[in-house]
Amino acid sequence: MSKDIEKIESAYEILEKNKHSVYFLTYDTKNNARAAIKHIYDMALTLRRYGVDAKILVEDNTYTKVNGWLGKTYDEIPVVTIKGDKTEVEVYDMIVVPEQYSNILEQLKSIKCIKVMLIQQKEYMFETLPIGSRWSDFGFDKVITTTELSKQYILKYFPETLVYVIPPIIGDNFKPTTLPTKPLIAISARDRVQHRKVISEFYLKYPQLRWITFRDMVQMTYDEFSDNLKECMVSLWIDDESTFGTFPLESMKCGVPVIGKIPFNEPDWLSENGIWTYDGDKLVELLGEFILGWLEGLEMDKEVKSKMDETILPYEKSITENNIITIFESLKSGRLESIKKALEKRKLEIQEEV
Repeated sequence: MSKDIEKIESAYEILEKNKHSVYFLTYDTKNNARAAIKHIYDMALTLRRYGVDAKILVEDNTYTKVNGWLGKTYDEIPVVTIKGDKTEVEVYDMIVVPEQYSNILEQLKSIKCIKVMLIQQKEYMFETLPIGSRWSDFGFDKVITTTELSKQYILKYFPETLVYVIPPIIGDNFKPTTLPTKPLIAISARDRVQHRKVISEFYLKYPQLRWITFRDMVQMTYDEFSDNLKECMVSLWIDDESTFGTFPLESMKCGVPVIGKIPFNEPDWLSENGIWTYDGDKLVELLGEFILGWLEGLEMDKEVKSKMDETILPYEKSITENNIITIFESLKSGRLESIKKALEKRKLEIQEEV
């Protein structure tokens, strides 16, 4: 009987001393830049620098590492495989599972660690989750998401969960250029059909502006992305399925005005900080009016510029990093409390048996 107590006490000590591991289950982007993956790596890196053994957990050794587009900053995060490394998750460990992996929750049901869902794309919450299932059916009663709106939506359908908000980090490499901006339009569109459509419409409606170039913000490293973005005179954002939306904030941090279609899920930061429309058919006209004004030397409205500066303040790197540490400490404290109760209960049972 004393071995039971020793095992529980050992788990408590390991967790209390930050000797546990936090596993972030991550899918392979095949070297394609994804804000969702950077968000995961940022959480892992922040925890490691705080003294927590955070790791990236992948399916097998065919996983393509992110240094091709994120650089060497994240090399200190170990990448472990489920199959090759035969990774074992202990009761004091933590596993964070993105919504894309909802189809494997059944396989994780028997694992008794701290289980956390990561909801980055609200629209995909139910895509691979068995119909009618609750995350709690598989032992997942804690959730991390990126916006307050998403949190409220989650609580509507999963009221038994504890939901925390950790927005993506908007890197410090996004900053205004000291050089004159160029006649370039930074375009970010999830749907490549929409991407092609809006460019075609623009050149047909404004043939005199065919010399203006659209800069496609894909297939770039993170540093190339920020360097290319800050050169542009305006950003165009089309992403109906976005839950958070890093591109507009990255643009604002570079001092680049944003024209965009408001997504289905209005982000927390949306305000009079850009030129917004619910109607995608109006984007070309809004873009044309902006560029014609830019060519005439008209400057950005001071109120919009002020709103842009206000918008990015809550997403400063240090604020988000502190938020990450606080939330994961809270998750740890909750497990420590449950282990403590289990220990007290077991001791009581032994006394009664005696």
